[in-house]
Amino acid sequence: MGTNNAKVQSVIENTFTKVVKALTTNDSVALISDLYVQADAESGELQIFGEEEDLLEKVVIFDWINSEEEIFEKKISPVLKSALASLNAKSQFNHVCFLRPFSVSLVDDSFSVMEELLFIDDDTFRLDDPLLKDLDAELDSFLKGLMSNLPK
Repeated sequence: MGTNNAKVQSVIENTFTKVVKALTTNDSVALISDLYVQADAESGELQIFGEEEDLLEKVVIFDWINSEEEIFEKKISPVLKSALASLNAKSQFNHVCFLRPFSVSLVDDSFSVMEELLFIDDDTFRLDDPLLKDLDAELDSFLKGLMSNLPK
């Protein structure tokens, strides 16, 4: 897996956008609270499934083909989370067909959840997002600066 994460993220976002478009333009709008993602290190295939384990979309990500399993599993999660965070920021999951709480999970071949990639509730947005990782340090710094201006 090279350094093409931006390209890979774009492919993932486009694939999820197709799924969202298909789900939201369908006449018989299904109500969805979960989507499942499977990724294959050998074929490089990314598959997105609905709640009934029905295949909604698949795409081959050429950068992933013949990846070493252990390295593959560590590298796909951050790029998937980043793509989903970007889509969420663009309100892709704000359609009425997406029930709250809504989640997207990485699953294995038997649909056992390996990792939750995205979780959205009306009051909660949970994601181990790189954008949030420095938040504690920034808040501490802000508070320290604020407190230093107060008279003693």
